[in-house]
Amino acid sequence: MLRSMTGYGKSTGSCPDYEVSVEIKSVNHRFLDLNFRMPAILNELELKLRELIKTKIDRGSVTVFVSLIPARGSKIKRIDLETAKAYKEALETLTKDLGINNEIGLDTLLRFPEIFDVKESSLSGETEDEVTRCFTEAVESMIDYRVKEGANIYEDMMKKAGELKEIVSRTHELSKGAAKAQYEKLLGRLKSMTDLESLNKERLEQELVLISDKVDISEEVTRLFSHIDLFTGTLEAEDAPGKILNNLAQEMHREASTISAKTNLTDISHLSVKMKDIIETIREQVQNAE
Repeated sequence: MLRSMTGYGKSTGSCPDYEVSVEIKSVNHRFLDLNFRMPAILNELELKLRELIKTKIDRGSVTVFVSLIPARGSKIKRIDLETAKAYKEALETLTKDLGINNEIGLDTLLRFPEIFDVKESSLSGETEDEVTRCFTEAVESMIDYRVKEGANIYEDMMKKAGELKEIVSRTHELSKGAAKAQYEKLLGRLKSMTDLESLNKERLEQELVLISDKVDISEEVTRLFSHIDLFTGTLEAEDAPGKILNNLAQEMHREASTISAKTNLTDISHLSVKMKDIIETIREQVQNAE
């Protein structure tokens, strides 16, 4: 099933030393781009979390926020006063620069685990397990979000693909006599401009046929039908890769542009504009498909 690259997930928990909060946000990206924002004490856990999320998603720019707030009664040996002062001064400067009338209190500073002396403590097994559990739960929540968004994208793109196929069918019907019409049009112009009896009839006919063939869009129409079928088939697949959908959308746009350039019929020209408009909408949606 198609999944969006836009998602959000959150999970909270607690362990003997900390209150744990994990938030994960994802947006579209060509590849899988992971960014972690968490206390230094969790650095040793980052590689494990990275590998875990790689087994769940393939594409998207993902930002992970992990917050640790010391639990009441936790055995923190001492406070790093210099770090606490630095945070307080930085926050006071920020509130002043932004014109915010807000006093920096102890409850705000306690949200920064770095003010506690982590040099004399290490990541306990309980903390690691709880962070991992919250992270896994947040990832699953984010994936659920991406699946729901993907369902909306799927429905809209299937609708657009159906509209596109209908327009291509109308274009195909209109194009059946295009080459012949162009041949007769050119022949009529020549008759009005010169004496055809004075020309090499065999060579003239060859040239007219070649020129007429240049407005034949049957191959482009056939390829466009094929691309649309492959596109919808890929959409319906259990694992619909966004990269393939993006490539197919580009191919559809190329064929529609060629039809627009080759046609000499006003009705087909108008339809080709509608084609490109629908395909452009599809291309924009595909950009957010995993």
